[in-house]
Amino acid sequence: MTSLKIRRTRAGIERAERVIKFIEYLRVPSGKGQGERFKLDKWQKDFIRDIYEPHTEAGTRAVRRAILSMARKNGKTTLIAGIALAHLVGPEAIVNGEIYSAANDRDQASIIFKLARQIVEQEPRFKNRIDVIPSTKTMVGRPTQSIFRAVSAEAGTKHGYLPSLVIYDELAQAKNRNLYDVLDTSFGAREEPLFIAISTQSNDPEHILSQLIDDGLSGADPSIVCHLHAADEDCALDDKEQWKKANPALGSFRNYQDLETSVRKAMRMPAEEPKVRNLFLNQRVAPVAVLIARADWEACAGDVEFRDDEDLYAGLDLSSTNDLTALVLGSMSEPMKVQSIFWKPLQSLVAHSNRDFGSGNHRYVEWHKAGHIETTPGRSIDLEVIARKLAELSSRYNIKAVAYDRWRVDDLLREFDRVGLRAYKDDGKGNDGMGGLRLVPWGQGFNDMAPSVDALERAIMDKTLIHSNNPVLNWNISNAVAVLDPAGNRKIDKQKVRFRVDGAVALAMMAGVRSRDRANVSDIDALIG
Repeated sequence: MTSLKIRRTRAGIERAERVIKFIEYLRVPSGKGQGERFKLDKWQKDFIRDIYEPHTEAGTRAVRRAILSMARKNGKTTLIAGIALAHLVGPEAIVNGEIYSAANDRDQASIIFKLARQIVEQEPRFKNRIDVIPSTKTMVGRPTQSIFRAVSAEAGTKHGYLPSLVIYDELAQAKNRNLYDVLDTSFGAREEPLFIAISTQSNDPEHILSQLIDDGLSGADPSIVCHLHAADEDCALDDKEQWKKANPALGSFRNYQDLETSVRKAMRMPAEEPKVRNLFLNQRVAPVAVLIARADWEACAGDVEFRDDEDLYAGLDLSSTNDLTALVLGSMSEPMKVQSIFWKPLQSLVAHSNRDFGSGNHRYVEWHKAGHIETTPGRSIDLEVIARKLAELSSRYNIKAVAYDRWRVDDLLREFDRVGLRAYKDDGKGNDGMGGLRLVPWGQGFNDMAPSVDALERAIMDKTLIHSNNPVLNWNISNAVAVLDPAGNRKIDKQKVRFRVDGAVALAMMAGVRSRDRANVSDIDALIG
């Protein structure tokens, strides 16, 4: 599309106005203004115009994909219904068109269909033009035999569809890409296909919605339109101007008092803040207590190189048998320079990409090709490869300690013997003078992880950490969730996340053992005076 000449034509302007007039002819089905004609706000009209006005030289609509992202309760579902009906029996209807409103579960799909049905039932002129089939959540436009159907990810296969329009509601809630990919690849030979995603943001930068938003905002492809309504990442919760940025319907049909109540609650109860920032300010943060804010982590990215013989610390998080294994290295000197190494079994790259990122998204394969993930042969992690890498690093750098999760460490020690790397466990029982690579067991409970999390947070907030911007580590960090015990201690909880956090765990362990050693040295220096 980038090679085509695209412009806003008179025909395109008139086309967009017909869609706007059609939607404003419909009646509000429920809530504020029930029974009255729709009155679209400027932001809604702008979105419609940006979709339907640009045309190619051939006279066809240029936009093939549109993303509208904003906070909850701003009338996204109503807009979905209006656009869908415009393609069913309105100015965008075509012969044998197929319009699908997609949702992640049956309940959400039912809401979309129920709203569209209520709109249809309020307009007598639709009685002889639209057949409603509630059992299959389907409407049929009689003049063109077009269909509108609500579908969900729970309803089985969607192969065999030939959509002319797909509208995906709350794409951020999709646990995988399966439904998205099936619908996105089903347009076939449609002359003017259109895929619209309407959703609040996902916290995961690798989620398909995040990728669509970032791609759309880049402006690289004129066939993509992206309207992002979101508060600034570093804004104060009570900044009312920021509320307006994320809630374009505020002051119109978005209830101001409801939003204010939610924000005030979050200001009193910090545990509520991530949820409010994600759902009501449309910020790309998890609706749980994230370990590290994305903006803070990104601010620490930079060039990282280690000198030969430099003093380093390491954190190692071994996978069970075939998942992600992470080794994170950090300099002893300030600022703490951080590099990371990841491994996956070679034969699991494709299968695990489909599992973790959705069918057809070979993210692990791409990361491997780009040099961000190393592989071990076969279908399971070969610990000999890990042992040889540590032996290589130990010969080049002065590794002061490797903090490790106890899982499978005895198997790793056997591989150390095989490759000729001397190592010993420093478990605090006076066995720290044996020589070789020092391995420090690091529990995953609050006792060990709380000071690790604190040390990592201090380094990031004080900007005394520089990381190499490895996308795998970035992804792990964005997935990491911190949980608290009654005393306020924090640890990374692997049970609270859907995605991998191995790199974040390894980084925290490295920061923890480094901080503890530095503190011990300071104590000794103080005693010596």
